[in-house]
Amino acid sequence: MQSNSVSIQRITAFAVLLFLGIYLLVVGQNILIPLAFGALFAFMLKPVCALFERWVKWRIPSIFFSMLAVAIPFVMLLFFFSTQLVNVFDDMPSIKEKVNTGVEVLYNWTKSTFGFSQAETDKFIKEQLPKILNQPLANVGGGFMSSASFFTSFFLSIIYTFLFLLYRSAFKQFILMQKGDKEQSHISELIQKIQTVIQKYLSGLFLVILILGTLLSLGLWMIGIKHAFFWGFLAAMLAIIPYIGTFIGGFLPFLYALATAEQSWQPFAVVALFIAVQGLEGNLITPNVVGSTVKVNPLAAIVALLVGAEIWGIAGMVLSLPATAVLKEILQQSNAWKPVSYLLSDEISGDQEAFRLKWNSERFRLRNFFKRSK
Repeated sequence: MQSNSVSIQRITAFAVLLFLGIYLLVVGQNILIPLAFGALFAFMLKPVCALFERWVKWRIPSIFFSMLAVAIPFVMLLFFFSTQLVNVFDDMPSIKEKVNTGVEVLYNWTKSTFGFSQAETDKFIKEQLPKILNQPLANVGGGFMSSASFFTSFFLSIIYTFLFLLYRSAFKQFILMQKGDKEQSHISELIQKIQTVIQKYLSGLFLVILILGTLLSLGLWMIGIKHAFFWGFLAAMLAIIPYIGTFIGGFLPFLYALATAEQSWQPFAVVALFIAVQGLEGNLITPNVVGSTVKVNPLAAIVALLVGAEIWGIAGMVLSLPATAVLKEILQQSNAWKPVSYLLSDEISGDQEAFRLKWNSERFRLRNFFKRSK
C-alpha cells in the first residue's frame, strides 16, 4: 500500500512538473527562443571558432572572425532575396487581380467537371475566394514587412551565440561538476555527441537546401516562371520545416504562376515539379544527407513537429527535429531509458523485436520509474 502511495505521488509530481514546464515554455518563449537558437548556433560555430583560435590566441577576436565568416554568405543571400522580393512586391497588385481571374477559371472548370450548381459557384467566388487569396498574400507581405520581433529575436540570438562561445569552457565544467569523477567522462562524451549531431544536422541541412534550391530553380526556369531562382530557393529554405516545408514553399510559386504564366499548363507543371522534388527529397536526399545523422523515425519527427509548432510556432517547427535528436542521444546514455531512445530512432522499423529480446525485464518498464528505488 505504501509503495502504491509513493508511486501515485511521483506520478502526480511528474505530471505537475510536465505541465509547469510546458507553461513556462509558452509564457517565456520570447526569452527561450533566442536562447535556444543561440545555443544551436554556438554548437555549429564551435569548430570554426576553434580553428581561428589556433592562429588568434585571444578568444574574443576568434569568435568575432568565426561569426563573420558565416555572416558574409548569409548577408549575400539576404541581399539577393531582398532585391528579388522588391520586384515581386512591385507586381503584387496586378498579381492579385490575375490570381483572382485564374482561380475563377480553375473553379469554373471544376464546377463543370464535378457538376457544381451556378449558385454554389457564385457564392464561392464572392465570399470564399477573396479570403483564400488575400490571406496567403497578406502573410507574405506581413511576414517580410512586419518583422520587428523577428529581428529582435535574431539579434538576441547572435548575442547569445557570442556569449555561449565565450563562456563555453565554464559552462562545460559546470555541467561536468554535477557528476562524480567516474561519470564525468561519460558526460563529456555525451556533450561531444550532441555537438556532432547538431553540427552534422546543420551542415546536412545546408546541403539539402542547396540541392533543393538548385533543382527547384532549374525546374521553374525550364517551365518559364519569372524569378525562378527566388521562388526555388525560398521553397528550399522552407525545407528546414521537416516534411511539410517544401509543400508550403510550393504554394506561393503556384499562385504566382497562376497569375503570370502565359500558358495554362504552367501552374500545373509547377505543382508536378514540387510533388516530384518533394518525393525525391523525402525518400532520397534528406534520408541520405541529414537522416544518417539525426536518425529519428518519421513518426517521432512529425509528433515533435506538431508539438513544436503548438508551443513555439515556426521557431518550434525549426527546432523540433534537432531537439528530438538531442533528446534521443541523452536518453541513450541511460540504461533505463534506452528503450525510449530506441523508440525515437529510425532503427525501429528494421528490428521491431528489440524490445522483446533486449529490454523485456522489470527494470525497463515505465511504471518502475515512479517507484521508490530500494
